[in-house]
Amino acid sequence: MFHLRNHTRPRSRTPARRGLTLLELIIASSMLAMLLGSVSVVIRAGRASWSAHEADYVRVEAAHSVLRHIVRQIRAAEAVTEVTPATNNSGRLGLRMPNGDTVIWAHNSGSRLVNYGVSSPDNLLAPEITGLRFRGMRADGVTAAATVAEVQCLQVEVTIQLPRETNGQRIVTSWAWVRSW
Repeated sequence: MFHLRNHTRPRSRTPARRGLTLLELIIASSMLAMLLGSVSVVIRAGRASWSAHEADYVRVEAAHSVLRHIVRQIRAAEAVTEVTPATNNSGRLGLRMPNGDTVIWAHNSGSRLVNYGVSSPDNLLAPEITGLRFRGMRADGVTAAATVAEVQCLQVEVTIQLPRETNGQRIVTSWAWVRSW
C-alpha cells in the first residue's frame, strides 16, 4: 500500500534559485535608470513650457489691470488736467477727481514701470509695461482735442512685450469718457 507520509518528491537536477544574479541586478538597475531619465526629461520640458506661459500671462494681466484701473478713474473724473500727445509712447495723464485731488499716471520707458499717485506718480501700478499712450478726443470720440480743456474722451493704449516670442508685442486699448465736462 502506498502511504502519503513517506512519499517524497524526487529531487530535480537543478537546485532551486534563491535571489538575483549580478547580471540581472545590473540589467534591472539600468532599465530603471533609463525610465527615470526619460520621465525627468518629460517633466522638465513641461515645467519649462509652464514657466514661459506663466511669464506671458503675468504681463498680459498687468496690461489689462493698468487699462482697467485708468479707465475706471477716467469715468469717475471731473476733468483732464494734463495729457501727453498721442505720439508719446511713454505717456502721462492727470485727472481731477470729484474730491478735488489730482491723480497722475506716468510711464517710465527706461524701467518699463507705470506709476500713479495723487499729485505725483510715485506708487507702482504695474511693471513690464513697454508703452502707455493717451489720445485726447472731443466728446464725439473722433475729433482730436487741441487743448486739455477740450478733452472729453480718452483712448488708452497699453503695450507689452512677451518674453518668449520674437515679435510678441501685445497692445490692449480702451475708450473712456470723462464723467462730466
